[in-house]
Amino acid sequence: MFHIINKSLLILIPIFCFIVFSSLSAYWVKAPYDAWRIYEILLLLTTNVLGLYLLNKKNHQIFDEKIRKIIFPLITLLATLVFISAWQADYSPRAFADASLYFLLMSACLIYANLFQNYKKLTENILACVAIIPMLTLIFLPIAIWDRLQGGIGAWTQSFTNIRMLDDALLPCLFLLWLRIGFLKRSDQHSTSKKWLLSISIYSISVIYLLNFLFHGARACLLAIFISLICVAVYNRKKKFEFLKLPTFSGVIAVILYFIYHQILPETIGSSIARASSSGRIDLWMKAWNTWLENPILGVGGNHFLLQQPYTVIAHPHNIWLKFLSEWGVSAFILTGLIIALCINIKQKIPKIPPLLLAGTIAILINSMLSGSFLYPVSQITSLCLLAYTLSFGLAPNTTPLAKNPTKYLWIFLIVLFSSILLVVHGQDIICKDCISSDFEGAPSFWNSGRALHLEPYIIENLEKQANKIKP
Repeated sequence: MFHIINKSLLILIPIFCFIVFSSLSAYWVKAPYDAWRIYEILLLLTTNVLGLYLLNKKNHQIFDEKIRKIIFPLITLLATLVFISAWQADYSPRAFADASLYFLLMSACLIYANLFQNYKKLTENILACVAIIPMLTLIFLPIAIWDRLQGGIGAWTQSFTNIRMLDDALLPCLFLLWLRIGFLKRSDQHSTSKKWLLSISIYSISVIYLLNFLFHGARACLLAIFISLICVAVYNRKKKFEFLKLPTFSGVIAVILYFIYHQILPETIGSSIARASSSGRIDLWMKAWNTWLENPILGVGGNHFLLQQPYTVIAHPHNIWLKFLSEWGVSAFILTGLIIALCINIKQKIPKIPPLLLAGTIAILINSMLSGSFLYPVSQITSLCLLAYTLSFGLAPNTTPLAKNPTKYLWIFLIVLFSSILLVVHGQDIICKDCISSDFEGAPSFWNSGRALHLEPYIIENLEKQANKIKP
C-alpha cells in the first residue's frame, strides 16, 4: 500500500502537466490560470499530506549532523517571523495563503526528492514525460509560423494567455529533454533505425522549444540557458563536453531558422530579442527595494506587493528574492541562509549530478531573478520537478532516529498547519463553480487577476460594477 501511494504521488505531476499543456477544459472555473492554481493546490495538499508518512520513516536526509543543529532554530525563527508578518499585514488571509503555498512547495520538493531517490526508474520515465508533454501546445508552433508566412495571425500558446507563463514553464522541460533520461535515453538494445528516429525526434523537439523562446523574445530564459551552460562547461572543463552536443546543435538550427523566417517576414511575432529596455523590470525592482526599506523587519506581507503604491507598474517584481524581501522582510535573509547551507552540504556531491541537470538548476535560479517563474502555478511545478531531481542526488541515508531529529517533527507540524490554512482561506475557491478572479488590473499573481483574494461567480453585471474599483 505504501509503494502504491508513493507511485501515485509521482504520477500526479505528468497528469497535471498533461491537463495544462493539452489545453483541456477539465476544470470548473472560467479562467485556465485559476484552474491551474486550484490543481496545483490540490497536488501540493495531496503530496504533503500523504508524504507525512514518508517523512516519518527512516529514509533519506539532505543535511548532515553538524548542519542539522542550526537548521531547527533557523526554521523555527523563520516560521515565527512569517507568522508575525502575515498577522500584521493589511490582508492577513492573503499573506497566510501565500506563506502556505511557498512552504508546501518547498516541502513537496523535499518529498519528491525522496521519492525520486527511491523509485529511480519510474522517476526517469515520468520526468521524460514532463520533458515532451509541452509539445501538446508547441506542436502548433510550426503550423503558426506557416500560417503567418501565408498572411494569417499564427498563434500557438493555447491556454497560456501570457506568453511568459509558457516560456517559464517550458525552461525546466527543455533541460529535462536534454538530459535524455527514461525512454528518451539511447540504448544499445535499440535498432539503428530506432536510435535515429529517437535522436531526430529529440533534436526536433529541442529546436521547437528554442524557437518558442526566440520568437517570444524571451530574453530571461535565453540568458539563463546561455549562462548556465557556460558555467557548467567551465566547471567541467577537464572533462568531455559531450553534454553540450544536443544544446549546441539544436541551438544553431533554431537560430538559423529564426533568421530565415525574418528574412522572409521582417516583422516580429513577439517582442524583439534585441530590445534595449528592461521591460519595466528596473522600475519594479526599485519599487520592491523601496517597499522593503519602508518595512525592513516584517515586510508588507505575502502577496501584498501588487497592493503597494505606486501603481504605475502593475506587475510582480520579476525577481523572486526581491519579492520575498519586500513582502517578508528579514525572513528573506534567513531563507537565503538555509539555501546556502543546503548548497554547502551537497557541494561534495555535485560531481554525481549530471552536467545538464546542474545547468538546468542554475538556469531556473537565474530565470527566477528576472521573471515570474516561481510565481506562476505551471512553472512552479515544472521547476519543482527539476529541482527535486537535483536534490535527489544529494540525499544520504538517514541514520538518526526520529526521536533525536526534532526538525522532522517541526516540519510535519508545519505541513499540517499550512495545509489547514490554505484550505481555510481558499477552500471556498476550490469548489467555486463557474467562478473567476477579477480586479481589472490583469497582472497575475496567486490568481490570474493578482489583486483578487477569492474567485467570484462569473456574472457580467458584477464584473461591470467592479470595473472602477480595486479589490484586494
